[in-house]
Amino acid sequence: MSSVVSSDLVAYHAATQSSSDTGTVGGAIDTLRRPDFTQLAASDTVEVISSAAGDTTQTCTVVGRDSQGRLVSQTVTLNGTSAVAFNTLGTVERILSCELSATAAGTVTLRRSDHTTAVRAIPIGERGFSMILQKGSSSTSVEVDYYAKFFWKNTNTTNALLAAAVSDSANPSGVVTFGLAASQSDSGTATTRQTAPAGISFADTSQNVPSTDLAATASIGVWLKFTLAANQAAIKSSYTSQIAGQTT
Repeated sequence: MSSVVSSDLVAYHAATQSSSDTGTVGGAIDTLRRPDFTQLAASDTVEVISSAAGDTTQTCTVVGRDSQGRLVSQTVTLNGTSAVAFNTLGTVERILSCELSATAAGTVTLRRSDHTTAVRAIPIGERGFSMILQKGSSSTSVEVDYYAKFFWKNTNTTNALLAAAVSDSANPSGVVTFGLAASQSDSGTATTRQTAPAGISFADTSQNVPSTDLAATASIGVWLKFTLAANQAAIKSSYTSQIAGQTT
C-alpha cells in the first residue's frame, strides 16, 4: 500500500465550462484539462515545446488578452523538442487557455519566450488547461454572481485521503466562496453560469468532504461562486484552493 502524497491530489476541470451566460456548466470530471497554471507576471510573448521528438502533428491553440484587453488567439503545430513561437498572437497580458488538438507522446509546455519560465506543463495523456471563469463582467446597477465547478481527485489507486477537507488558502480579491458537491465523483450541473447549483452551500471556511474520506481514485466536485459588485472594478487576481487530510 502506498501513502497518499501531495502529488496524488490533482485539480481537474468539470466537463462543461462556459465563457458565456447561456448553457449548462459543471457535470462530471474532465481528466484531460486542469484549471491551475502560473499566470504571466508581465506582458510577454509565448512559445510551446514538447519533451518528445515525435510530437509533430498535434496543434496547440492559445487564447489570451493583449495589453488593451482584447481577445487574441493563435494555433500552431508542435515541432517536437524544438520550440514553436506564437508569432501572430503577439505580446499578451494574460493567458486564458491552452488546448492541444490531441494528446501528445511527451510533456507539452507552454512557456514565456525567455525559454525557461513555464506557464504550465501539460502532462502526457492530457489536453490542456484554462482559467475557470472567463469573460465575466459586472453590471452597472446590480450585483452579479457567477458559478463554476472543478474537482479535486485522489489519483492514488490504493489509499483513501482520510478526514479530507477542502479550504481556500489564498483569496486575495475576496470575491470567491466555495461549496462541495453532496457526494464524491458526482456529475451535478447548473443550468447556466449565473444560476446557483442546487443544494450547494457557499462559504469561505474549511468544508469536510462527504463520507469523510476521499476514496482511492475518487474525486470531489468544488463549486466556486464569484460575486461581483455593481460597477466592480476590473480584477487581475488568482484564487488558490487546497485539499488536505490524513494518510496511512
